[in-house]
Amino acid sequence: MSKTPLPYYQVILVDDEFYIRQSLQRHFNNLDSEDFKVIAEAENGQEALVLLEQHTVQMVITDIRMPVMDGLELARRIHERYPHIITVILTGYADFEYAQKSLRYGAFDYLLKPVGEEALDDLLGRARTVLNDLYELPEEKRTSLSGEESVQQAIRYMQEHYMEDIDIGVLASEMGFHSAYLTRLFGRYVGISPLKYLTNIRIQEAKRLLLDTSLPISAVGEQVGYPDQFHFSKTFRKATGENPSAFRKNK
Repeated sequence: MSKTPLPYYQVILVDDEFYIRQSLQRHFNNLDSEDFKVIAEAENGQEALVLLEQHTVQMVITDIRMPVMDGLELARRIHERYPHIITVILTGYADFEYAQKSLRYGAFDYLLKPVGEEALDDLLGRARTVLNDLYELPEEKRTSLSGEESVQQAIRYMQEHYMEDIDIGVLASEMGFHSAYLTRLFGRYVGISPLKYLTNIRIQEAKRLLLDTSLPISAVGEQVGYPDQFHFSKTFRKATGENPSAFRKNK
């Protein structure tokens, strides 16, 4: 079955408190996630249903307690009328058990308030996986790789370019997601952060050069991605317990 092409996934925020909607909108902007765009806001479930008749939406993030129509009722109606829409419930700790009921109403998941950028980024990553099965974004905004495949792709890039100035944020962006999400993927599949993994590659190569060549310490640092000798020595000592010259001498 062919996928529906979209420029991006459209999101509606529903909360009777303006500052919460504003905070969520700011998180979306800070995450710079080009494949999710907030296109409208509502103060209650009834307003949200009107918006859903006017827009083609892929995600609704709604507070659980609101006047006129609460989040549970909104989730139920969305599930009945628009089963393709991902509904996410916002809740506080006091309503945690109440929010769990929303899953029976077809909600995708729930977020605890106050919502942080990492929690939102993780949610968008999981939602993206579901939505990518239904829709097709422009090639530069879509990734069809699984989490493990994404990690392996990042590792291959590090192994081939460790001697260059690698910005983990830029690397993640080029792969289609935020650096915090890449960090979580590395934690899940490798057990350490991408920066730590890159450092390990560089230190291992530095050890080889220190033992197998007579290159000056500064030249070794440059060849493994540390043009600043002081920074190289500090990083090497932190990783091995010795500075580069002592390591070479003692081996």
